[in-house]
Amino acid sequence: MNNQNHCISIFTGHLKPSQALFLKLENVFLVSNTYEIIEIISLNPNIETELRGWAKIKGHLYLGREVLKQQYSYKIQKITKNSFSSSASWNKKMKGIETSNPKLKDLNLSEEILDKAPIDNGLLTRGIVTQEGSPHYNFELSHKELIWSDPVSILYEEGKNLQWNATTDIAWNEIPNLNPILEKAICQIMTYLVENEFSALYIPGKFISKINPYYMEVPLFLSSLMNDEARHIEVFTKRANANGGGFQYSSEVTQRSLYSLFKEEDYIKSSFLLHVMGEGTFVDLLSFLEKYMPDEATKKLIKLAKRDEMRHVAYGMEHVRSAIEQNPYRINSLKNTAFKRKEFMDELNTESTMLLESLAILAGGSDEPDDYKRGFELVEELKKTMNKNRIKRLIDIGMDEDLANDISKAHTPNFM
Repeated sequence: MNNQNHCISIFTGHLKPSQALFLKLENVFLVSNTYEIIEIISLNPNIETELRGWAKIKGHLYLGREVLKQQYSYKIQKITKNSFSSSASWNKKMKGIETSNPKLKDLNLSEEILDKAPIDNGLLTRGIVTQEGSPHYNFELSHKELIWSDPVSILYEEGKNLQWNATTDIAWNEIPNLNPILEKAICQIMTYLVENEFSALYIPGKFISKINPYYMEVPLFLSSLMNDEARHIEVFTKRANANGGGFQYSSEVTQRSLYSLFKEEDYIKSSFLLHVMGEGTFVDLLSFLEKYMPDEATKKLIKLAKRDEMRHVAYGMEHVRSAIEQNPYRINSLKNTAFKRKEFMDELNTESTMLLESLAILAGGSDEPDDYKRGFELVEELKKTMNKNRIKRLIDIGMDEDLANDISKAHTPNFM
């Protein structure tokens, strides 16, 4: 309406009335404003009838022809309503291109990141202009506070830079033949790790299609996280089978614990249980395994997996901390979630005994009584370390020390 006197000129040369010409006109009118006048400058003197007919079909107003010097000016006014609510950006070269190092954080897709994604934001992200009439996806997670974590772009870049290959980056042929008791313990531990990694793979996968891609960085990071977890499943599976041992047993307590994670339908609660509580504790376990594994190849694969998990914990910590800062009442909700999970786990009232014995054998070096006793004591020390570090993480996300103590003690005996 404001551009009533504005005239857009397009040069069509010798283009005859054809699909090629009308395609060009279609797009010019799509991005122009209502009542804007579009001037078609042509070298053809006799296309007036076709342009008039096209304008009538499209609901526009043909204004007439004017003879210019060796050219002809045909003018059509757009009458139909605007197809887009705004114009697409232009001349916004991103940082990092000049140095050939453009990072996700250097993107400037919009002036600001809105607290709530626009209702018409479909399978697209900030900076893409949506045509009127496009379907509304109604993504369940369309509020920034529900999903955002400030370092997500940096963590995504880190994830790419630190990728590793579970086939070629491990010296598989240097894994020694171990005492069968020790090897069996390692196979039991690898079995447990694979189970837990499946939960870390499937749970983000459950939420990723619910996240509005307006917040593009989050699904990209979660995709990289899922790739990490897939690699962990692969590498732990290979280690279990490296010396011919293979997978061992899955305990009810482990599966019950993972089920209580998997069934959580609230993304913030899930992030709290998985990343802050579960993967945070998992990092302590991996440090323990790295320390006591008898060979360098297995130490390395544990070390690489731990590095990935620390990145996942960093995302979850900032995500939950930010969510609490914006709504402190969430602390109560997270507390209830942790204790509800404890009630579910208390129905079994046991630990993963096969895992704990395997950890003791690994740490002690054998199942000889003295070695086993020393290993068992080291596992008890590990539990204390896990509890101490959980409390620290809970305080870091905004909980007071007493509550952090209570929630940490309520954590699943499965560790994850």
